[in-house]
Amino acid sequence: MSSSYTVYIFDKTYTLAVPTSLNSNMPMYDKTILLYSGTDNKINFNLVDSDNKPYDLTSQQAFFNMTDIETNETVLAKQLTISDATRGKCNTTVLVNELYNLAPGLYHFSAYVQDSSGAKKLVYTDRAGDAVGVVEIKGDSFPTSRPTKVASSFTLKNTWYYSNNLSGASEQNLTSRAHTIAIYTTNFNGNVAIEGNLDDTASTDDDDWFVIPIQGMGATQTQFTPASADPKIEPYQFNTAVRWIRVKYKPATGNAGTFDQMLLRN
Repeated sequence: MSSSYTVYIFDKTYTLAVPTSLNSNMPMYDKTILLYSGTDNKINFNLVDSDNKPYDLTSQQAFFNMTDIETNETVLAKQLTISDATRGKCNTTVLVNELYNLAPGLYHFSAYVQDSSGAKKLVYTDRAGDAVGVVEIKGDSFPTSRPTKVASSFTLKNTWYYSNNLSGASEQNLTSRAHTIAIYTTNFNGNVAIEGNLDDTASTDDDDWFVIPIQGMGATQTQFTPASADPKIEPYQFNTAVRWIRVKYKPATGNAGTFDQMLLRN
């Protein structure tokens, strides 16, 4: 028995208005831009003027920005490709890797045009004169994987070596807050601790970091001793809601080994 299914390819074209006079005939309503994790997403735009006629993009550039809906932080910025300047047609492709670190959900977007002198004009999304539209990232259409984060660069400060900062993926981890780490050492003897930070931008002040209690590592730190079979890998799992994670280690007196790296998945 055979079955037939009909699938549809939707035209992802969105109309934006560039104000060219006091009397404006804006688009009737704006449409939410849909992006799908796990694939490249091409977005087409038609730019119109205040009379709802094609806006001439000759000798101009157009730009597209996405921001976090809560913090207003820019998460994606693209220059649009102009495909037909006299008809106001332009587009961009949001690549699969550009969505890796963006959680499914709602975001804001804005766009503007810039002429040869550098002057910029915001474009509008609907008749209310809104200059901000909505983007929705859908994460359930294609299988996706998150890259493993690596802490392998260390800086010595006050007898402790501190790693580079790794994202706590708090925007992706709102429910489970789950993290898995693997610590790689070779004949290492010393103390190790995992720290977290809550700032939007990772703080450079060590007082803003705190030790994350991890089962199997103690409340503040754990002692690593040389193993009979080196190098060795020590795995740990923990739950916490932080913006940033790092590892620090302090070699014991007489240590002849190395702390190689920490891998993080969240």
